[in-house]
Amino acid sequence: MNFKFTAKDYLKINSHAAFGSSFRNWFRLHRANNFDVDFRFLPKILFITFNILSSTPLRIYERLKYNKKIKNASVKQPLFILGYYRSGTTFLHYLLSKDPRFAYCATYEVMLPHIFLSSGSFSRKIMGAALPENRPMDNLKMGADLPKEEEFALASIGVESLAAGYFFPKRLQQYFEKYVLFTDAKAEQNWKNNLDYFLKKVSYKYNEKPLVIKSPANTARIKQILELYPDAKFIHIHRNPYEVYLSNERLYEKILPMLAFHKVDNKTMEEFIFNSYAATYRNYFEQKALIKPENLFEFSYDYFTADPLKNLKAAYTHLSYENFNETEALIKEELLNYKNYETNKFNLSPELKEEIYKRWQFVFQALSYPK
Repeated sequence: MNFKFTAKDYLKINSHAAFGSSFRNWFRLHRANNFDVDFRFLPKILFITFNILSSTPLRIYERLKYNKKIKNASVKQPLFILGYYRSGTTFLHYLLSKDPRFAYCATYEVMLPHIFLSSGSFSRKIMGAALPENRPMDNLKMGADLPKEEEFALASIGVESLAAGYFFPKRLQQYFEKYVLFTDAKAEQNWKNNLDYFLKKVSYKYNEKPLVIKSPANTARIKQILELYPDAKFIHIHRNPYEVYLSNERLYEKILPMLAFHKVDNKTMEEFIFNSYAATYRNYFEQKALIKPENLFEFSYDYFTADPLKNLKAAYTHLSYENFNETEALIKEELLNYKNYETNKFNLSPELKEEIYKRWQFVFQALSYPK
């Protein structure tokens, strides 16, 4: 792993994930991290603060107009995509979003969770202009209307989100333990309240269609999800652990210079990948028994990408979603966008390979990956 923070990263201010926060939450986030910021990021922080303050009247208006309606909305049989970061969850999310029976959290809704009901078209245009065409870590397309993981919305609604840890990566392990493994009971309840509020808000907007939700951190939160939504369904996609490790190194090399407010050393992030992956799958293997067998479908990334349509049809059949044929043409059309797509290539040293296998051996064995 090799982090490179440049002047461009210090000064790039147009597309940070914190723009959608409230001032109260923005202040709580910095206070919780002892205002530990690198002075070179101060221009970015000041610009974000100015934008948060500027949007305060719209947040107040939206809360007064819609809060009662949101609280009365229902989240009906959501479908959760599970799988650790860089396991193919985004690709699967993009394909499932083409099914008109589902609704999903669009990027502009996730990034501006307090105002997207009141400023939909305006927010969409602003977000569309700010976002790059492709994701920096894998060149998948980006767009204001494309699906996005709700974890970033939760970082703007409260501090109880792993995504908020990306802003202060020296404490990312603490964020993971507190807000993914839930070592704190109050944090767990706050996270559940915030998730339910946001999903109800999205559900209200889309007339209570079933939502397809994707946040890799949810792979370790099955118990909490089922406590909120006992009828939830799940698709779990997993990938060769060697590829997952290397791809996560690239992920953090790309996103932390964009999102972090202080620097972090390579060793801290390498340990975070090792620890969080292992803890995520310990939770998953322990908690998956809580899911009714008919509500969980699993496949590997390689198996899925070899024939997405065949595997999606199998998933729909298992999860009792009818009329896949009506959706098939839409997914086929979406797949045309990926016909020339190539995954990133990585080099794995023998020493690192041995370390990965030693620390994640139980995952290799449980998911049937060879050493």
